[in-house]
Amino acid sequence: MKSDPIDLTAIRRLGILMPNWLGDAVMAEPTIRAIAGAAPHLEIVGFGKPATLAMLDGHPAIAEAIPLRDGGLLGPIAAGREVRRHALDALLLLRGSFRSGLVGRCAGIRPTIGYARDGRGSLLSHPVPAARRDGPRPTVDDYAMLATTAFDITVEDRLPRLETTPAERTAADALLDGIDGLDRQCVAFVVGGSKIPKRWPVERFVELARRLPPEIENVLLLGGPDERELLATIARDATGSEGPAVIDLAARGLGLDSLRGVIERCRFMVTNDTGPRHLAVALGVPTIAIFGPTDHRWTTLPGARERIVVAQPFLPEELVADDHPKACAVDRIPVADVLHAVQATLDGLDSGNGVSSPP
Repeated sequence: MKSDPIDLTAIRRLGILMPNWLGDAVMAEPTIRAIAGAAPHLEIVGFGKPATLAMLDGHPAIAEAIPLRDGGLLGPIAAGREVRRHALDALLLLRGSFRSGLVGRCAGIRPTIGYARDGRGSLLSHPVPAARRDGPRPTVDDYAMLATTAFDITVEDRLPRLETTPAERTAADALLDGIDGLDRQCVAFVVGGSKIPKRWPVERFVELARRLPPEIENVLLLGGPDERELLATIARDATGSEGPAVIDLAARGLGLDSLRGVIERCRFMVTNDTGPRHLAVALGVPTIAIFGPTDHRWTTLPGARERIVVAQPFLPEELVADDHPKACAVDRIPVADVLHAVQATLDGLDSGNGVSSPP
């Protein structure tokens, strides 16, 4: 049954259970910002994985950020108790899973608001009917529609917007110390990703690095500890007497404390469909995003300074890339296509015309 909109003026402390994925946390930012703008008196308390919370570190709309772990059989009970400790007047679930519904029920907070999906409608005091999907719809719109239905507010600006903190800039400066040419032209490559089928082949990144325009002096390889071998391979194979210096930042100790500060320093980013792509967009850094068997329309970011490169540009609009993994295999994308997007991005930056484009 559909619930009536909740009056935000009656709420003092609103808890928000943040999405699990880094990119999804960034895509939730416009909705969080809109809620705060509609009710400036609110104290918003964010709950989530430490890495997820780090994506929104220093955000002016978030008064507190509380690490929350709900893994294991009894995880939702422990997480619900932790949420309950913070004297909330309402809880908004931006996670769509059944487990997150259990966290909300165990917290015992009313209202607990979220989409009625994955069989969890009975766990929520204020279930919001999930909109029918006739095709891919941007995740940023899902979050916005939840807030609109729950609180009767409008999320007009749906482009994520973030700023680095002074601590992040200091950490990035220390990490990058001693690298020549950073005051001129450096770009970031994000070559990993949580799912192997979404990763553009290593040898393509190597070739791209070698063929970059001569004004690019440094390529900064971004990745986590579990991607060190991958980054080391690219740094080794792409380094030569000609072309830019290729620098493995994972080997230098890149972490969440310095990631946003490093991205902010870059001219643009070439990236698989993964979390740092969303961070770059939110920080205003142009991106060239590579999409294989995941439809780019799930994560479209309105107004982004971004060029999308897809594996099958002639896939009919009514079809979804996720349903055609062979036709949309990421290794179908040639280096020439990404290099063309790089040159178009540079041309747009030089002319001041921006870099947004359809796929």
